[in-house]
Amino acid sequence: MSYTHRALTRHPLALAASLVFAAPVWAQEAPPPASESLETVVVTGMKASLSKAQDRKRNADQVVDSIVADDIGKLPDANVAEALQRIAGVQISRNRGEGDRVQVRGLSQTQTLLNGRSIFSAGKERGLSFQDVPAELLAGADVYKTPTADQVEGGIAGLIDLRTRKPFDFSGAKFAATVKDSYADLAGKSKLEGSVLASNRWDLGGGRQLGGLISLAKQKRAYRSDTQELGAPAQLADGSGVYAPLGVWNAYELGSRDRTGATAALQYRPSRDTEYTLDVHHTRLKTQTDTYGFYGSPYWANWDAATSLGALWPNGTITKDANGNFSKGAFWGASMSTSAFVADNDTKTTQAALSGKWQLAEWTVKSELGHTKSDYSRIYQEARLGFWTNNPGFAYDLTTDVPSAAPVLAAASDLTTPAQYWADKALYFRQENSAKETTFRIDGERRFDGLLSRVRTGLRVADRKATSAEINTLDDLFSNSATGPVAGAAPALAAKIGVIAYDDLLKYAGSGDTPRQWLSVTDLGWLRDPATARAAMGLTVPGFDAAQTFDYREKTQAAYGVADLDGELAGMPWSGNVGLRFVRTEGTRGYTTVAGTPASLKSSDNDWLPSVNFRLDISSKLVARLGASKVVTQPNFDQLTPSLSLNANDKTGYLGNPTLGALHARQLDFSLEYYLNKSDHIYAAAFHKRVDGFLQTTTQSLTYGGSTYTVSTPSNGEDGSIKGLEVGYQAFFTSLPGLLRGLGVQANYTYVDSSAPGPINGQKTQLEGLSRDSFNVVGMYDYEQFALRLAYNYRSKYIAGTSNYYANNGTTIAQTPITFKGYGMLDAYVSWAITPQLKLAVEANNLTRTVRHSTYGIGDLARGTYADDRRYAVSLHLDL
Repeated sequence: MSYTHRALTRHPLALAASLVFAAPVWAQEAPPPASESLETVVVTGMKASLSKAQDRKRNADQVVDSIVADDIGKLPDANVAEALQRIAGVQISRNRGEGDRVQVRGLSQTQTLLNGRSIFSAGKERGLSFQDVPAELLAGADVYKTPTADQVEGGIAGLIDLRTRKPFDFSGAKFAATVKDSYADLAGKSKLEGSVLASNRWDLGGGRQLGGLISLAKQKRAYRSDTQELGAPAQLADGSGVYAPLGVWNAYELGSRDRTGATAALQYRPSRDTEYTLDVHHTRLKTQTDTYGFYGSPYWANWDAATSLGALWPNGTITKDANGNFSKGAFWGASMSTSAFVADNDTKTTQAALSGKWQLAEWTVKSELGHTKSDYSRIYQEARLGFWTNNPGFAYDLTTDVPSAAPVLAAASDLTTPAQYWADKALYFRQENSAKETTFRIDGERRFDGLLSRVRTGLRVADRKATSAEINTLDDLFSNSATGPVAGAAPALAAKIGVIAYDDLLKYAGSGDTPRQWLSVTDLGWLRDPATARAAMGLTVPGFDAAQTFDYREKTQAAYGVADLDGELAGMPWSGNVGLRFVRTEGTRGYTTVAGTPASLKSSDNDWLPSVNFRLDISSKLVARLGASKVVTQPNFDQLTPSLSLNANDKTGYLGNPTLGALHARQLDFSLEYYLNKSDHIYAAAFHKRVDGFLQTTTQSLTYGGSTYTVSTPSNGEDGSIKGLEVGYQAFFTSLPGLLRGLGVQANYTYVDSSAPGPINGQKTQLEGLSRDSFNVVGMYDYEQFALRLAYNYRSKYIAGTSNYYANNGTTIAQTPITFKGYGMLDAYVSWAITPQLKLAVEANNLTRTVRHSTYGIGDLARGTYADDRRYAVSLHLDL
């Protein structure tokens, strides 16, 4: 039996009993009208969702790529970031196995909208934390790569509009639900999650209609991430000029994510031309992470108080590779410690909006009042133990799968013997951010006959506030007279110490000799009570540091006008729009100087942002587009506010710059799109972006609270450029015989080249976080009650940041880039429709057990090895 989408013309109760479960809460929308210029095809299963996304791309006023709910539901994507990675030109970074940050065509400065209005997470940055939002809440997402003047400004990378469901999206009553059990193999834990959507619309008579919808999603997921990071390159003390790692950090990170999403909407349509909508959205992401870490270094064992640096003294023969770089060797000395720490985050974002649409003479008028509130908190507490051995030494072998980096121990049991440890340090970090914004906009449009087909104009005002407060402390627990075993120096702390329960660090990453089990605080719940834990270590809980706080208020006023044009060129229909947006931004920031003096600053900025988009229908299937525009992004709040942000552990910090200017970009886009039928197409796009005043950082030494920090400060540097190419193809091969006609493919490839001032002496380099090459390939199969997806996502190497390194074994400290090697991940999804009302699905993330690797730019030295869970899930989708 084949389960296909059919026109539903029955009683609303019967409609609810015939839902097709393409995804947990994504019941089928009423299909958009078919394009008259395309051949008629029978659209079934996954082809229906591809058709919706294709319609949005083809009918848009500018260059846009979309993904809709059915696409998302047939891939095991947990959050919005993971759903967006399937779109050409989008690259994401990962945090403990899940997608988090998003870049579009090489830049992270995106403007994020929810149903057309700005949405954000509280923090020092301006944008949304994409990992906060469950993928189940989405009706779809649009990535606009060229703007029109009516869209909200603020993204030189592009604009991402997340769309949620509305009751008038459906022809009648809708209900869908799912329950899922998700298992993480490294963590060895399974968690339940689920989602539900209920919607209905009622005919009130006289042409009046009322609709209501509620959608809920709840995810609980366990995770484990294993890490080995070799310390920064340091030149050997023998004068050979060879660089070796100064140490190693090994860590088990174990935690849980608790992600909640809810959306509710009411719609009222008193007449055909009038409509009112009230919608409310709420997301919350709580994460708890327990970390057990080991650090060892021969470099800091040879501390020089005069230079505040160490040294690497070889102990025996050093082996080099064919290029003369360090390969194997042992060194004298070993400074070692173990860490236990908790890091808990909590982000809550709520948005409510009331909007209306009505007819006023010849004008269609829309208006909206919205308010967004977001809060973020983070607490980090660590207890660190010192460790010693009778035979101090440290050895490396960088030829093993996992680089071998281990102390030379008198006995294998040294790492688990309490007498080898003493109470070393305590670290405490706390951060509280809040943000809120109230917006109002009014838009009008009027249609005409002739060359000028439509005029659009509007106003938008916004008032946004952001605050941040921090404290970051490091306290010594030892003294010259109390460096013996922990039990003698800190008995209350000693009672919480034992051998960690894990001994299989990076077990799927290959061979290598490195510490995998040690002694540490094992009751990490105890560390989640700062007052009790710090009292046991003879410390109190500090309050926020005034110099590490700021408050920022920003008001914007924007006005725009757009003229839509239609015509014919050599018998080929064309259309386009010409627009201009004016934005005034006024900022007021308050902070406390390093000297402890309260201060405030004001600034203003006026921007004129023109845009032109042109489309030519060369044939009924071939479409050409050309877009040119100017876009702007304001710096982040911490970049604009001269308040401190400190890391007491490694004595680094960040200090904002109130003289920073906005980033402006001029961009040009050209694309060709060939539509084979209603759901299949092929396309290519070329783009060039010129960015004025790229931000770069300089470092300085700053003495604060009796300690000296290396502090980074941003400034506007030289201009930069980004250029690239995107190509894509999607199709279902319905002409194939028999079972093969269910086969299909989605594929896209992106090449991006960039040149921008980097953090190392302002030298031009590739943008941080940008891979030159990335691609997605999704193999699809839909036949009768079966569906299968295999999705492979790949990105080539990219610069992830910079690190200090230690040159010439003296007082010279320089910076080197950290580069991640290219990697890919394979995900899978398979489902079986047991009945039209019940579907069983199995999915898997990270089937390839991808291990990510990073390197330093000096000495060709390995830096990091990272492994995350392979995740499995089984779900039931039910229609009641």
